[in-house]
Amino acid sequence: MILNGADISSSRHGKILIFIVAYGAERLIESTLSRIPRHLFESDNVHFLCIDDASSDRTAGVASQWVRERGYSNVTVLRNPVNQGYGGNQKLGYRLAIEWNFDFVILLHGDGQYAPELLPEFIRVWEETGSDVVLGSRMQSLASARQGGMPIYKVIGNRVLTSLQNWLAKQKLSEWHTGYRAYSTRFLRQVPFEINTGDFHFDTEILLQATYVGAKFTEFPIPTHYGDEVCHVNGVEYARNVMVETLRYRLHRSGMLCSLKYRDLAPLNYRSKTEIPYSSHSMALKKIEQLRPKTVLDIGCGPGFVAKRCSALGCRVTGLDVHPPLPETMSEFRKVNLDSDRLPVDALEYDAILLLDVIEHLAEPEQFLIGLRNHSTYLPAVQSPPTVILTTPNIAFWGIRLNLLLGRFNYAQRGILDITHKRLFTKSTLRQALTDSGYVIEEMRPVPVPVRTVIGGIWGRVLGAFAALSARVWPRMFAFQWLVVCRPRPGVRLLLAAAERSVPGPFKVALQGDNPLELPATVDHETIR
Repeated sequence: MILNGADISSSRHGKILIFIVAYGAERLIESTLSRIPRHLFESDNVHFLCIDDASSDRTAGVASQWVRERGYSNVTVLRNPVNQGYGGNQKLGYRLAIEWNFDFVILLHGDGQYAPELLPEFIRVWEETGSDVVLGSRMQSLASARQGGMPIYKVIGNRVLTSLQNWLAKQKLSEWHTGYRAYSTRFLRQVPFEINTGDFHFDTEILLQATYVGAKFTEFPIPTHYGDEVCHVNGVEYARNVMVETLRYRLHRSGMLCSLKYRDLAPLNYRSKTEIPYSSHSMALKKIEQLRPKTVLDIGCGPGFVAKRCSALGCRVTGLDVHPPLPETMSEFRKVNLDSDRLPVDALEYDAILLLDVIEHLAEPEQFLIGLRNHSTYLPAVQSPPTVILTTPNIAFWGIRLNLLLGRFNYAQRGILDITHKRLFTKSTLRQALTDSGYVIEEMRPVPVPVRTVIGGIWGRVLGAFAALSARVWPRMFAFQWLVVCRPRPGVRLLLAAAERSVPGPFKVALQGDNPLELPATVDHETIR
């Protein structure tokens, strides 16, 4: 099992922390501790941590007295000075598990609702499977859940919520809502659990994070026990919070919003859009097929999906980007930071220039576009400038407008409001930016929302066709992106080079250096007169 580059299947043995969360459990904490198998208190590899979450009763005092009377040395009892909530209390325990270099941490409730006698089973499952998440499930047997006193409305609610969460998160758990669970600390180090909620749906959020990073899950059945313990959970509010967070996770995975709880937990797997109908890349490639250029400069080439298709058409492709592309996707690659470095090539020497989903990532896209023109001295470009094919998001897309109308502005992992985007355009502002930067626009086409990247099958095809029709009928509202075909006007250096060639005589303009208008040190004044 690989988790973000780390082999986690090897963590089969090590130090184990049994973390007891307690709140208002003065009557029950002693019996809970007494039910823990004695050999665990005598193990050199096991330590107990009990954190009383600022209870108004003597929970921490009763637990401490129980430990002192038995002389156990592997138990730590703490009491929060301020109530942190169920999730907030877990954050403290998991942070200590990491700081104290434990390998595995088991969560046990101090009110005895979950059987302490099963702690060795958690350890056994972890040692045998090397799982990152071990869950004691009450719902693998509905009959067992009812025999243990779980109310029928909770059985139904648990099953409905779990089914919806499995569908949204693409999981196959028998229960998302068990409080008897355990995590490897190697997994905990991978996720920002400390920014999760302090409320009861913390348990859902950390399982969603585990799902996101591809953690290994193992479930085993446990008996259900409902006694006279006090339930602090508001069922309706809990269900709402669980569904909102699971839906937010699904939207994050689909690129429709960005949550810090899941951002950058796993590398983005960019899939090729070159074969997807109506995508910006497939539309750009159709234009390349029409032009049949011999040479192509792919600025911001990414993995090289478009470059590979251009190469298959017989083009010689040079790619520019900060990260190298996939092997054998282009003829030449040059590493460059588009925001800070000067391009290592003369862009106007190429027959076609691709700027696909690039300018929105630049701090100063107009200056970049001007630089493409002004840094060129390729004389044939005066009469025959290259074709520039550019795509960028439409910030006036209906989905963005609707969110603003509802008072929401959510960045996403990808899409129009990609968290890495710096500049965004409407149709009119894009046209103005290109015109001001010295480009002659020949064609401006709407690109529909890429439904097929999210929804497959027949529904993807139907909705994709509808999105394409909507973009054609009302482009300013329904275009997800703009595709522009334009040509650069000759830049300053290029015009001066052409002017110098056309006028005979000793007067020359120095075209070296950053200032193309700098005159040479010696000037023939007679010739000037």
